Amino acid sequence: MAEIKSALEIALEKTRDIQGDPEAVRKHEARNEGRKMLATLRKDPDFQLKKALKAFPKNELVWVKEGLFEAVRSNLVLPQEERDLARLDELATVMKELSRDRSMVDAILQQVREFFSRYLQDRNQLIEGLTEQYGPRLKQREQQLSQQYGRPVRLEASQDPEFAKLLQDHLGNLQEQYQRALGEVETHLRSMAGI
Repeated sequence: MAEIKSALEIALEKTRDIQGDPEAVRKHEARNEGRKMLATLRKDPDFQLKKALKAFPKNELVWVKEGLFEAVRSNLVLPQEERDLARLDELATVMKELSRDRSMVDAILQQVREFFSRYLQDRNQLIEGLTEQYGPRLKQREQQLSQQYGRPVRLEASQDPEFAKLLQDHLGNLQEQYQRALGEVETHLRSMAGI
């Protein structure tokens, strides 16, 4: 009578001769270490990035730097408020270690800071302008609701679904314009980092 094997036993037999790629594993781990360095820098302002990078063997250093740049890239996003601009200092520290031309990094990130400030100004002006433009429509809705409920009703523009959609559409267009320019900055930083 034949022996009945479990699915696990069959799977183990079929995969017995499959070997993992050790270099791919080292590359993945090195990239993860690079990504973690930005978080460490955020938590510990005294973290010595240059020293930490020197601790890696030369053959893995490229991968660590790739991971570190990916962390920078994922943090280079349009700000939502003024305090988000503080992230640029950490990104500047990292980019100075990745790039050979530190003065160019300073110049580019200063332009990015101004770019982000302009975005926040444009965003605030857009919100204020739409709120002002929508004011008469909001007053009309307040009057309708006051008549309907028999008591005064006060509405904020943010409470109105029609206004929210209008604002979302306009903010989406603004973000799209700025995001394109930010993509160009990212490409330039990548070339400066040699990645």
